[in-house]
Amino acid sequence: MIVNFRRLWHYSLAVAMLMFLIGIAIDSTDVTTYTRQVRDCMAEGDYAGALRIGERSDKTDRQLMMLRMEALRHEHLMGERLFGYPIVGEGKPLVGKGGDYELCAYLIDRDLNRFAVTLPKYYTVSQLLPRHYREALVLYNHLRANPVVVYHDNVMDTDFKDLQKLRRTFADKKAAQVAISRNYGGTYWYYYYYLNNFSANK
Repeated sequence: MIVNFRRLWHYSLAVAMLMFLIGIAIDSTDVTTYTRQVRDCMAEGDYAGALRIGERSDKTDRQLMMLRMEALRHEHLMGERLFGYPIVGEGKPLVGKGGDYELCAYLIDRDLNRFAVTLPKYYTVSQLLPRHYREALVLYNHLRANPVVVYHDNVMDTDFKDLQKLRRTFADKKAAQVAISRNYGGTYWYYYYYLNNFSANK
């Protein structure tokens, strides 16, 4: 039996391309469905319901992300839960919106310096801050020798040190990411180290 390797290669390539396109279509369908459902909930004023839609999925696009941010704003949860959802794109276009949008824009771009300088415009640093802002401040204070905002949270400081120990345990970065995602997925720390590469302000 003679095997035509060229024909077999073309067939394999065609199958691979078809599977790739099907994968894209499925992802696109998921995001389109989530976007429609989130919009419907928000139109009815059900912002909490909007935030439950697709909350365990890693599929998103810029439009869906912006809808979720608006729902989080209505629920006063942007600084508490934003990084539990997938993030796409840069934060810079959101700076002009002010408030939590501005603070989260700096965090999306990993610009901890601007975040730290801007935070006191909107929050008293001594008060109980939203979770992601506390995480960002703990990270910032560990990375800067002379932080403009000095902040300590005993529980979070311990958690962050544990994260750093875990990171040093793995020589392979991918293995470290998988292991760390189990305990720290949804935190700003996980996002900062593993999920977005837009800013050089590290």
